Amino acid sequence: MKTFGKKFPALITLIPLAIGILLSYYSAISLVFLPSYIFILSLVIIAISSVFQYRYISRGSVPRSVYLFLLVLFGFTSFQFRYFKIDDDNISRIIPSGSELKSTVRGTISERPEIKDDRIRFILSDITIEGREYGGSIIAAVYKSKFKESLTTDLIYGDIVEISGKLERLPHRRNPGEFDYGEYLRLHEIDAVFTGFGYDKISLSGHDEPSYYKSHIIYPVREYSIRVIDEMIGGDEGEFLKGLVLGERSNISRGIKENFINAGVAHIIAVSGLNVAYVIIILWGILTFIPVRQSYKIFSTIFLLIFYMNLTGNSPSIVRATIMASVFLLAQIIERRPNGYNIVSFAGLVILLIDSRQLFDAGFILSFSAIFSIMIIYPVLDKWICSINWYRELNENRILTKAVKGAVTLFLGTLAAQLGTLPITAIMFRKISIVSLAANLFAIPLSNIALALGFIMIICSTFFNWLASVFATLNSALLYLLLALIESSAKLDFSFIETYFVDWLLFAVYFIVLSLILTINTKNLRFRLVLIPLLIINFTIWKDVMDKTPSAEITYMDAGNSNSTLIKMPLGTCILINAGTSTEKYTSSERNIIPYLKTKGISEIDILVITSLNKNEFRNLKYLAENFAIKKILLPVYYKPVFGNYSISVSFKNINLEYVESSRIINKQGNFRIYIYYDSLYHGSSMMTQFSYGTRNFVFDDSREFYDDVINTRLLPNGMKCDVLKTGSFDNTSADFIIRSNPDNAIISTGTGRKKPASEIFIESLEHAGIKVRSPNRNGAVIFETDGKEVKMIDW
Repeated sequence: MKTFGKKFPALITLIPLAIGILLSYYSAISLVFLPSYIFILSLVIIAISSVFQYRYISRGSVPRSVYLFLLVLFGFTSFQFRYFKIDDDNISRIIPSGSELKSTVRGTISERPEIKDDRIRFILSDITIEGREYGGSIIAAVYKSKFKESLTTDLIYGDIVEISGKLERLPHRRNPGEFDYGEYLRLHEIDAVFTGFGYDKISLSGHDEPSYYKSHIIYPVREYSIRVIDEMIGGDEGEFLKGLVLGERSNISRGIKENFINAGVAHIIAVSGLNVAYVIIILWGILTFIPVRQSYKIFSTIFLLIFYMNLTGNSPSIVRATIMASVFLLAQIIERRPNGYNIVSFAGLVILLIDSRQLFDAGFILSFSAIFSIMIIYPVLDKWICSINWYRELNENRILTKAVKGAVTLFLGTLAAQLGTLPITAIMFRKISIVSLAANLFAIPLSNIALALGFIMIICSTFFNWLASVFATLNSALLYLLLALIESSAKLDFSFIETYFVDWLLFAVYFIVLSLILTINTKNLRFRLVLIPLLIINFTIWKDVMDKTPSAEITYMDAGNSNSTLIKMPLGTCILINAGTSTEKYTSSERNIIPYLKTKGISEIDILVITSLNKNEFRNLKYLAENFAIKKILLPVYYKPVFGNYSISVSFKNINLEYVESSRIINKQGNFRIYIYYDSLYHGSSMMTQFSYGTRNFVFDDSREFYDDVINTRLLPNGMKCDVLKTGSFDNTSADFIIRSNPDNAIISTGTGRKKPASEIFIESLEHAGIKVRSPNRNGAVIFETDGKEVKMIDW
């Protein structure tokens, strides 16, 4: 341990610091009650103590465990202060929980605004509401109205604006396994969300300069570079080049981003080490002709690298690459041979000391896991390939051999990075690319050339516009070719596999197996060849056994201002009650329902019950039918004329559409029952559903008509109790119904806008009756589990 600590001091410092941050995030311990000055004083004391402890460790007078403990404590305290501590004047404190605040907000634009065809988005700080100042930052999105086409003025960094709309708390995670956008914003120092409609709701009231450096240097250079790319290249190729050169990815289309992910080349639009390498090459090419000392050249290069890092937005990957390059250059001055592990660890250390929240940033995780994977795994792969006689004996003086070995090196480097990040990308993106290794063989070299040409084009445009145009023409053709090749790779039927099945347990097993494979040698070969398959087989069997349960799981999903409930039975039968809704920009089937079904390992819906349907819900149902396997759909006979239309019926051609004309039992499996209640005479537009398992009952009252005969005769016979009632409001659920069903829990989708007061009154009435009210669209999905005897709520 002592030898390891002396050889890798930065690594031995980084690990306990990261452990402290993780403990702070995942433990139940909270120190937010402490004043801010106590946090700052504690961090200073811990930091000074750590420095002195490290000095004494080298002399052997203090055990290393004390130093490691101080680092864990520093990481823990630092994250508590940066993440959990919220000041009393923070903007988030004035917003009611689960509600919104309509107001006019005044603030200063603290980042370059992001402008798209239908909206403008920016971050506001120095916030004022009704004359009172608040701390924190809000992310504001103002959408274009149908009648006002464009902004009356161009908004820039430092502008003071007033905007009218609704202020909300950070969004919650809707359903298990979904991306937590609210958590993402909080980790990036955003405290609230603001939404406005109509550009006339924005008024410019002044200008401030929070940072002279940003206002007069960084943003002008960035805007100039963007303008040059737009004028000389434009289109999808131009947006891609902005991502390569400047890290500006906001206007890259969703389809292109999806192609990059499916082809496994998304990393090439992350500004990182390659960009830094080109900056160094260009700078040293210029400085070669300037007769100054070597140390001046190095410090000038580091200064300009920091400038480029700020220019591209300070993403974790570019910060890591800049710190690594700076340490490497400084090592040349002091004539020390740098250690790769220490350089990478030092970069991570600097980032976490500045902001401990970066440990949970996707860019930080992927960037550092990829570089560590290459450093650890690539030497092993290279050793294996060099042990092959014919490869080792290739004549290195031949050009063909150099080309082959270069391609092999690129392939092995890509493979090493892929092996180290595979389960991480599987969890983050829910898919892994099969064609990634092949796609990177052309994507990396071509993107390198495009990046170099992009740099040259922007630099030349300041002196020789005609020369810049020549490079732009060449680069435009190259970028078009690259995007076409990536799209072709991404569109292959086998280009990727979805990985919704990957969880943290499989993550751990993967790295154990990978470690066993990478450390194979002649002495342990036979043992490992037996151990690895046994480990995989045992994990597979254990996972299959654990997934089998005698309980049914009922998930009331957060599907926007609508509802959808998944009933997963012990023997695998999957029943979905309703399928959510849609708007012009949002489809709950795409965003919520299908991802959740795949997360639960469901590949086909056995029965989809549609209790009622409006045009937005129908549009969403159509998407679900076209993109997910469904055996049978049951819906009121009222909608038969709609589905009889040929253009609509094509979307449902492989599905058994069954129109309900009267009440019935539609599923019978052991102790399970699914009841449908429908008025055979009235033939209305809605129906009721009841799921029973043993003595437990879940009622879905989404009907628009009251079924008094159901209440009096059929619902919950023989004194059976309703455990959970899915309901809406007094408009479709009578007080008599609620009293007779006497539920323990009520699931309600809270109304918005004009419907909100009625929803609040309905909720208060239910709570006054002793019913526990839960709202998926306010707090996220609600999950119950029942074995037929008891019902318990799952805290996910």
